[in-house]
Amino acid sequence: MPANLRSVKIGVMEKNTPLTICNTQIHPGERITIAVPTPEIYTCAPMHMPIHIIHGKYAGPKLLICAAIHGDEINGISIIERLLNLRLLKKLRGTLIAVPVINIFGLINQSRLLPDMYDLTTSFGKNEHGSFVGRLAHLLETEILNQATHCVDLHTGEPHRHSLPQIQTNLDHPECQTMAECFGAPLAIHTESKRGLLWQLYQDSPIPTVIYEGGEALRLDELTIRTGVKGITRMMRHLGMLKETVASEVKPLTVRGTSSCWAPTSGLCKLKQRVGAYVKKGTVIADISDPFGSVQTTQITSPTDGLIISHNNLPLVNEGEAVFEIAEYHTSEKMIEHMESWQHQEHS
Repeated sequence: MPANLRSVKIGVMEKNTPLTICNTQIHPGERITIAVPTPEIYTCAPMHMPIHIIHGKYAGPKLLICAAIHGDEINGISIIERLLNLRLLKKLRGTLIAVPVINIFGLINQSRLLPDMYDLTTSFGKNEHGSFVGRLAHLLETEILNQATHCVDLHTGEPHRHSLPQIQTNLDHPECQTMAECFGAPLAIHTESKRGLLWQLYQDSPIPTVIYEGGEALRLDELTIRTGVKGITRMMRHLGMLKETVASEVKPLTVRGTSSCWAPTSGLCKLKQRVGAYVKKGTVIADISDPFGSVQTTQITSPTDGLIISHNNLPLVNEGEAVFEIAEYHTSEKMIEHMESWQHQEHS
């Protein structure tokens, strides 16, 4: 366990001090919602980003939880909604900053992008006087992100693509690894990506950050939501923000490589395996047939041993489209037993 996390759990119960976010002062023991004005669009209609802040009476970590950085990813919105309704937050130590919808514009249009058609995940560190997306990113950095000591960025699978609940982070960063382990998702996937909020890990003063992803864009997935709420509360307990100590019964399997399966031809795609299935190299995982009546089919086979962590839900595919993503893992018995234990934990 990293030293600074350990000190949070066993340190003296110091009283909290007032916190200022977006020119609003929040006092210890206070719970408020503020609406942060965002860059204007051409209709001149005011657009605001609601932020929920629970500022505990006693000092502790400042945990930022944010969702819908892509406007079509709504599972995270539901996770934050359920989290904020938990009674145990009344005894919170430290500070919880929750942003259910970062990309208000994308939510309105059911789109991943902002009005200038840029993706916010590639735009942090931009100039406050530059592009629309850069201005919004700068607002987030200066008014919200700089307040956090830890961060959970909630995502959903892409449109028409279902993803297994999973954590993505730089597992070589000790605190990120600890956060991933206590979350309780079935998989923790190593990434060195500097996109999205993970760019914080590469600053002079990195903020330990994990991405939680699962389900499909524009769809609510109960398993993904339930796992997310449980995972965040486990992590808050580990950080010392909540008194109860309830560890996950299942530690995530760590994965450092994934493989994509591309459609070798266009046509009707019929999946033979789905998310959560363990497959061996060479296993037939889908058939593609001509949509115009030909009886000939083309098979998609797994390029590696591993666990299917996402697949395309559309039955029509074009040549070269990614149909599956597989987390590489070569011990089938361990993986199968692990998934069964995790499913039992989440359904109990």
